[in-house]
Amino acid sequence: MATPLFYFLVALLTAFVATLPFGPINLTVVKTTVDHHRAAALKVSFGASLVETVQAWIAIYFGLFISRFLADHASVNLLIAAAFIGLAIYVYIHDSHPSLANNNVANPSFIKRGLFVATINPQAIPFWVFAVATISQNLGFDYVGGYLVLFLLGVFLGKMLALYGFVIASDYLKSHLDESSRAVNHLLAAVLFIIGLIQIWRFLNA
Repeated sequence: MATPLFYFLVALLTAFVATLPFGPINLTVVKTTVDHHRAAALKVSFGASLVETVQAWIAIYFGLFISRFLADHASVNLLIAAAFIGLAIYVYIHDSHPSLANNNVANPSFIKRGLFVATINPQAIPFWVFAVATISQNLGFDYVGGYLVLFLLGVFLGKMLALYGFVIASDYLKSHLDESSRAVNHLLAAVLFIIGLIQIWRFLNA
């Protein structure tokens, strides 16, 4: 049986790599860094990583049930589509006021923002259902006791590390703060809108 450390490392690497492609979560982190500061973006990252960890746990225990439910209830895709398109419209028309000042550091709304965006992300649970099944089949993982705890800890830290990379990378955008904020707003809105359209397409082809 694999060691607990191996469970941790596999989960960390999986979560890290899965976060690298541009999507609503890492773009939200970039936007928050540009509009506010690193501390705010780290709070968004924390909220998103917490949700991702819960989603991985759900995938471990309810993966087969979730897959069947989504297949039998295609209308769920319409609800997800409405959420993403609505969020895209809000982000696009919202007049943000970026500031380099270190204000609102303790504002809990940044954590809530991370929780919300990660919760409505439709790719997360299907990804972890597939990832867990693949890992279990090839590595023989048995998610029990301390092994499960270390696996989920790896998911959390892998997500946090990847998002922190986006926080660091987006700092250079602050040299042209207003332009960067508008560009990131439009890019994030476009990604959210496309995800919404994909959910509609899935519903129509279910």
